[in-house]
Amino acid sequence: MTGYSSAFAPHIAAMLELKNSLGLSTGGLAAVMQNFDRFCLTKHPDAAALTRELATEWCDEGKSAGRSGYKMHAIRLFGKYLQSVGAEAFVMPSAWIGKPIRRLPHMFTDEEFNRFFDACDRVSPSKLSPFREHVIPVVFRLMLGCGLRPQEARRLRRADVDFDSMVLTVAQGKRRKDRLVPVDETLIGLLAKFDRLAVLRRPDREWFFDQASGNPYPHRWLTAQYHRVQAMADGVAPGSTPYTLRHNYATRTLARWVDEGRDLGVWLPYLSAYMGHATYTETAYYIQLLPQRIAATGLTIADGIIPEPPL
Repeated sequence: MTGYSSAFAPHIAAMLELKNSLGLSTGGLAAVMQNFDRFCLTKHPDAAALTRELATEWCDEGKSAGRSGYKMHAIRLFGKYLQSVGAEAFVMPSAWIGKPIRRLPHMFTDEEFNRFFDACDRVSPSKLSPFREHVIPVVFRLMLGCGLRPQEARRLRRADVDFDSMVLTVAQGKRRKDRLVPVDETLIGLLAKFDRLAVLRRPDREWFFDQASGNPYPHRWLTAQYHRVQAMADGVAPGSTPYTLRHNYATRTLARWVDEGRDLGVWLPYLSAYMGHATYTETAYYIQLLPQRIAATGLTIADGIIPEPPL
């Protein structure tokens, strides 16, 4: 694995490789450990042992409510890994790491979505990011229309899109599980139109959305473009991220089902499978985001979502 240069580089790479081999996602951890690697290389180039002082100094650097928590969790994992391979290392106590506060995601109104996607359609061409004016309107509509995670949309392969059956294959989503995602006719038509344009640019491309280099767009690019669109839409949905589109897919689906009179106890497992959740509790989380609409159904927790089989 490349991208690490400090004295800890071999151990960082080995830890991430181990987690990958176990089928665990390492995208977020890899990014945080890259920050740790740069910190060590710049401020402590001779450090070869993970000490309490080194770990706490890194965690306190640029300290903020969210970032510090991610750092503390990552350095604790790294310390445990180092100890597991026989290296002397400080393991940050779990009691030091406060439970993260899960903030409720922004729920877009129809008017806000109109402003957001109007801004997507007005993104201008850029020499620094060729083809972005075509990618941005499609990738964000895809994320909202199918409830995809940002990394699932970014890493969608061209071979994963079946235009005839109108189904996407989300390969190795969260927890390295594949799933099939049906797509409605309007969205599959938008994807097909984009694909025809992209073929003219690169006939043999592997990724559905690819950079000029032929690689999928990185996380930071997608996030930057999301915030660019927000600014163009007069700051719509402040504090939101690309992941907010997935949240809105779930809540809007649940609200529509309530309006249609569907039994959420029966239908929630289908939403869970469609979104690739490991447990029904993850899906039931969205119920609390629509208290007035869903309270009338009597479904407020995940218990008993799957009906008992008849005797």
